[in-house]
This record gives sequence, structure tokens and C-alpha cells, in this order.
Amino acid sequence: MHTYKWINEPKSVNGFEPLTFRTLPDTDFWRNTHYGFNRMTAHALLTDVKAKRFTCRATIQMEPSHTYDQAGIVLYVNDDHWIKTSVEYIPDGPSHLGAVVTSFGYSDWSTRDFSNDMVRNPLTFEIVYTDGDVEIFFEYSDGMREQLRIAHLHDVSTLRIGPYACSPDVNATGFDVTISNWELREAST
Repeated sequence: MHTYKWINEPKSVNGFEPLTFRTLPDTDFWRNTHYGFNRMTAHALLTDVKAKRFTCRATIQMEPSHTYDQAGIVLYVNDDHWIKTSVEYIPDGPSHLGAVVTSFGYSDWSTRDFSNDMVRNPLTFEIVYTDGDVEIFFEYSDGMREQLRIAHLHDVSTLRIGPYACSPDVNATGFDVTISNWELREAST
């Protein structure tokens, strides 16, 4: 049985399966690159993972209202080394489906356009971890999977994973997100 702890617990939280909460404004996970700021203020409900191989899946459903409102999964070593995958809302569209990989305190963001017509639908993300290597997938409602990224996570001493959401805009009103079908399968070998 995994124990989960919040990083930056939101004010309004309900349940666990499903987990529903509301983001606060000016929250994000981002380090240094391009924008010149460091934010480790996103809401994330994390559990320790000891296995060298595991798969994690979650379905998110959100009601975004402001630019960069986002929700997905974060894989966290420390503030300098982490990976998040999510959908990020762009009101004028298209939104972004992608991943941020942060190594040695610098984030890089890979994205692809994603239709605003689909942003409020249930969206499933999957992370497959194999001894530092990370495969990130998005799964459509018809079961079709798309690989979003392959990356390496450095300096893995401790490792935590869980759902996250945030509202980077300082003027955001926050948004409601529901995480369901949370699954963490550790490989036995």
C-alpha cells in the first residue's frame, strides 16, 4: 500500500479515487529555462517508488479557464530533477500536449498541438520508468496510444510519482480537476 503526501496542498481537496481538487493561481513546476523564473509551487500528490521498473497511469478531467492551466502526472526526484506530462490549456487554441523534463535545474518543454475541443474530455497519460529511462504516452479514448517523449531522469536517489495540476497565470481563478483510474504497477524484477 502506497502512502501519498502533498507537495503544495490545494485548499479544496475531495476523495482519492477519484481525487478532485481546485488549483490556486501562480502555481507551476518550472526551472530557469527561457522564462527566467523558478517555480516549484504546483499541487502534486506523490508517493515513493522503490522499484527500478514501474508503470503509472492516470486519467484527468479538467475545466481550465486561464492560459497554461494544466494537469497530468509528475515524476519527482528533487527540485533539480523531475518530469511532468500534461495537457496545457491555451484559450485561443490550440492547447499543448507534452512533457517537461528538468535536469540539473533546467527545464525543457516538448509539445504538440492539441485541439481545444478535446481539453475537457477525460485524458489518459502513462509513464513507463525503467532504471532512469522514462517513456511518456498519451492514450486516446478509443485506446490508441501516442508516444510523447523518451527521456532520462538523472540523479535518481529517491523517486516519487503522482498526479499534479497547476495554474501558472498570476491572474488565474484556478480550475477544478479530477484524477481517476490512478494506477501504479511496480515490476517484480
